[in-house]
Amino acid sequence: MPAKKEYLSGPWKRFSKLMAALIGAYITTMLFHVALAKVSMPNETPVVLSGSYTGFVVWVGLMVMVYFIKKAWHAWLLFFMISFFSGLIIFI
Repeated sequence: MPAKKEYLSGPWKRFSKLMAALIGAYITTMLFHVALAKVSMPNETPVVLSGSYTGFVVWVGLMVMVYFIKKAWHAWLLFFMISFFSGLIIFI
């Protein structure tokens, strides 16, 4: 029995969610970890080393979270806001 057409997503929505999961989550994760390194310690070496491990976990968590959000632009907006505030911390 095929699924109802109203529950199926279009190709652009699937593509946008895939790009948000792969690229958006990666950029957000890296910016967040750099901001965390800048805030937590003046010497970033220990945070950068541990960030390579925790970064993967956070990235996978954000990738999964994208598919729990109904609309793709909500995921992009969330990633933009996290990246924006992380960028403010980094560059100010």
